[in-house]
Amino acid sequence: TGHTVCAPIKSHIHIYIYIYIYSSSMWCVPCSCIQPFAVHSLSVQKKKTNIELSNFVTRKMHQQRTTTTTTTTRATDSPSSSSSPNDTNHQQQKQLDLIIWDVDGTLANTTTLAFEATNEVLKKHNFDEISLEQYEYGSRYTTPKRFSYHACGDSEGHKELGEKLGASFDRYYVELVTRETAGLFSGIRNIVERTKSVKHAALSNACGEYARRVVKVNKLDSIFEMSLGADDVSKAKPEPGGIRELCQKLNVDVSNACYVGDAPSDGRAAKAAGCMFSIGVNWGSHDLSDPTNEEHFDIVCETREELERFFMKALSDN
Repeated sequence: TGHTVCAPIKSHIHIYIYIYIYSSSMWCVPCSCIQPFAVHSLSVQKKKTNIELSNFVTRKMHQQRTTTTTTTTRATDSPSSSSSPNDTNHQQQKQLDLIIWDVDGTLANTTTLAFEATNEVLKKHNFDEISLEQYEYGSRYTTPKRFSYHACGDSEGHKELGEKLGASFDRYYVELVTRETAGLFSGIRNIVERTKSVKHAALSNACGEYARRVVKVNKLDSIFEMSLGADDVSKAKPEPGGIRELCQKLNVDVSNACYVGDAPSDGRAAKAAGCMFSIGVNWGSHDLSDPTNEEHFDIVCETREELERFFMKALSDN
């Protein structure tokens, strides 16, 4: 009837509806005071995410099995193909065998440690300090590219400088890792313990020594079969090579592995590698509710409880 209604989300708790009338006046009222059509749809969407989680997992795993079985059948029917019964059986057994974890912002809460260490290195080499927002944006890059970005504003244009600052950071950073400075996010240990029936590994864009130290100080080294960094693989994330190489080392088909990370580059790497699941977590340095970030993942978990439910369903379908 001539009204324009806009419903911006202010937070998960406070949602307001702004109602603009033909006059220049404006009212701001709580959603509870009107029939909240926008809020209703948000509520339904949230319920859908929780209720249909198990269906999503089952459907995704079924698709993997169906696709592989069809491919195998075609290859077997081809006159020029040859395969053993063991090969066919292996191809058809699509199940989750390996969970690969990103480290910073996914397994461990290291933002304060990394941010402060980054500024110490920048100051030491006579560069300006950066803000927390700049650090979080830069964390999508490997350490040398991140320092090139922090020092000069270009992650690609100052390779030698980035490598020099990155090496300095690695030496300083690794020594600071303790359970106090790089402890696990609450709930992560329980998830790892409950999913020990499959293999676990870590793949970070930081250096390998750092990734292994975080795993060790948090006493996960008895569960994690391998922890690699950007300097341990041919190409770091978002390239898929690191995930594929790690899977090869552990003798796991990449399509039977999933990758869990908090950065868009994690999702891109997992999908490009051919992982069964590309899982985003929204408690790290990147806002995965942003559609341009969310699109790189099969599913985004807002809480550790959601991630735990996801894995419990995936493993029950194994």
